Amino acid sequence: MQQLEMLEKTDERRCCVCKEVKNEEEFTYHKKQGRQAQCKDCRKELNKKYREENRERCKALRKKHREENRELYRESSKKHYQKNKEAYKEWARDYVRSSIKAKVGKAANYAIKTGKLIRQPCEECGAEKVDAHHDDYAKPLAVRWLCRMHHKQWHAKHGEAPNACTVRQWTPTKELKS
Repeated sequence: MQQLEMLEKTDERRCCVCKEVKNEEEFTYHKKQGRQAQCKDCRKELNKKYREENRERCKALRKKHREENRELYRESSKKHYQKNKEAYKEWARDYVRSSIKAKVGKAANYAIKTGKLIRQPCEECGAEKVDAHHDDYAKPLAVRWLCRMHHKQWHAKHGEAPNACTVRQWTPTKELKS
């Protein structure tokens, strides 16, 4: 009897995973196959489980897709930037104005340009394309050369370097005090 009632109600479906009867809008629509058998919540969990079990395969597929559609991603980034141009500029101004990291980065870049610092290969793998990693932001010219991957790994393992977020108080010079 219940099955007959369900057939009469076309706006409800039963999920094949959780077995709950839900509104048809709770099921994703596939243009070729129609409504899916799993509700959106169950589908989300299944997809999450699949991505966790097949992490490397999914990573490779994302990378391949990104390479094959490089222009599409570039256009999308440009559109997003154009749409949010003022927000990007404001963030950049605030970051440069207040960030100790930015000031230390500028000092390191200037030292590289003037020859006081010389880029070295990555300390871990020997890659030529490297970032200047600061173990302590209070010492702007004391850097370690790490490729982007090893730089990210270092921060994932050790967190933020010391003195990255400390606010230095400005003290007026003697001429300004009088």
